[in-house]
Amino acid sequence: MDSLIQRKSQMISIIPLPRGIRAIKATWFLIFMCVAILYVHGLEHYTSIQFAYSMAVTFIITQVCHLIASLCDFFEEIAHVHTRYHGNYFNVLKSSLNVRHLSLVTLISIITYTFSEEVAFPRFSFRMNLLITLVCNLLCKHFGLQDPSLAAISEITEKKHLNVAHGLAWSYYVGYLKFVLPALKESVRAFNEENNNLLKSSEAGRLHILIPLSCRIHGDLKEGDKNLTFVKEVPPLCKDRGGIKKRVFKNNVYRILDEDHRPYYCIVEYATPLASLYEMSDVASAAFSKEDRIQQAKLFCRTLKDILENSVECHNAFRLVIYDDCRQYEGNGEHTLSEEILKHLKQQRSEEYDLCLRT
Repeated sequence: MDSLIQRKSQMISIIPLPRGIRAIKATWFLIFMCVAILYVHGLEHYTSIQFAYSMAVTFIITQVCHLIASLCDFFEEIAHVHTRYHGNYFNVLKSSLNVRHLSLVTLISIITYTFSEEVAFPRFSFRMNLLITLVCNLLCKHFGLQDPSLAAISEITEKKHLNVAHGLAWSYYVGYLKFVLPALKESVRAFNEENNNLLKSSEAGRLHILIPLSCRIHGDLKEGDKNLTFVKEVPPLCKDRGGIKKRVFKNNVYRILDEDHRPYYCIVEYATPLASLYEMSDVASAAFSKEDRIQQAKLFCRTLKDILENSVECHNAFRLVIYDDCRQYEGNGEHTLSEEILKHLKQQRSEEYDLCLRT
């Protein structure tokens, strides 16, 4: 029992606990102190209505400044309306501006303007103005009226590499691709010797990493597209990994049929970390929506592409196949996957053919 308590105590001393409400308590304490000072030093010279009017004006100025900063985010986000917001301009507005806060500022502005002729605007001292401004900002902080917009949060997480997608992409590279891709060339050579040079083109010998934006991953590619059929395994790579001796890493060759039922062959597999994104969107405690999932899938692709293109050992050993399969699950585009893979294979064949003609 004592050892269990000791282990729990040790964990608490290492693992940070969720943040509490001390910041809220400090906010209200400072508000109380400022109001008390204003009451003691200002009530004998000014009326409560003058104080309220001055605070309303200060609040409007504070929030208008915040609104202008949000408009700057809006002009940036509108340039990404198709890639980040699916062409929905209202989502751009909602991501950049807080409509509820804007409505509150408008309402207070109308009320303040209505009573502006009846209330003489007081000329407070610098100290009184400072206290009123401080109270307004503390109230805005407490009620979340100056929280960063969704667009600003997204920009921060992308610049600081704090996205889920960033961690998944690096984990996928360091824990798998970094040693599988450099060994793939030798595995393909051995496979071709045993299978009549089936993967003869350089494109077929690359690992085609499938990145569906829906993040839906099937155990067998045929479940996602009937034009794909498993053929055979490439000779596996055995490597000591994570305490497991001679852990086996396999890659599979698939046959892809085009619209004329002509066969093409290549090494294909899903980017398995996308399965984590899909599962997260099904768990309520993860607070991960479908829109978040699609956005993270795009960022995963961008991050992985940057990592692999800057990796010398992985050069010319991969091909990222990104496709939007959302319409596939709406009853359309049942051969989206095979069509995307064939685009890459046919493009490479055309380039190799042109190169042969030149030489």
